[in-house]
Amino acid sequence: MSLTIQHIITDAKQLAKRLKERESIADTLLTETLALNKKIDAMKQFQEEVEQLNEVANQKPHSQLIENIQKENRHLREIQQENRELKSALEDYHCTLEHIMSKYREHTNERIYRSKIDLKAVQNQRYQSIIQQQADKIKEMAAVMQRAAALDDDSMLGYQEMVSKLSAENKGLRELLHLSKNSATEDKNMQTETS
Repeated sequence: MSLTIQHIITDAKQLAKRLKERESIADTLLTETLALNKKIDAMKQFQEEVEQLNEVANQKPHSQLIENIQKENRHLREIQQENRELKSALEDYHCTLEHIMSKYREHTNERIYRSKIDLKAVQNQRYQSIIQQQADKIKEMAAVMQRAAALDDDSMLGYQEMVSKLSAENKGLRELLHLSKNSATEDKNMQTETS
């Protein structure tokens, strides 16, 4: 079963769309996490200020104040638990994204090796446009993969390795394109000489 470059391009576009959706989910999770951290900091500051006021007044806190502090502590624990859950969801998202990217690379490599272009049948003008389209799509795929890798540069060093792997793949694909172009030129020259 031969697969065309168009199928690979379609798959890359679908993956890019999914990555954009997941990126917006990650942004939402990060925003919520930051908001919760701010609330936690405010509650901690409030508790410290109450303790300072009690020390300055040199008196024991009133029972109502103690009750309010206990309520705030419970609320603080709930927010901390929610924060832990959000961090866990974010880690799950990153693991899923890494898994998707590795599967995508495997799938793309498999399709590239399975698909064979009959270079003798392709006319020179059409061949040039195919090469240009492939180069553009490779650049687009590299940009998508680099964008996906850049999502978590601050928290995960693993994405830096992913970028270098993608660059190596891109270089390999460029070399394949260069070899294909040279092969087509040689085929054309051989056809011209035999004519």
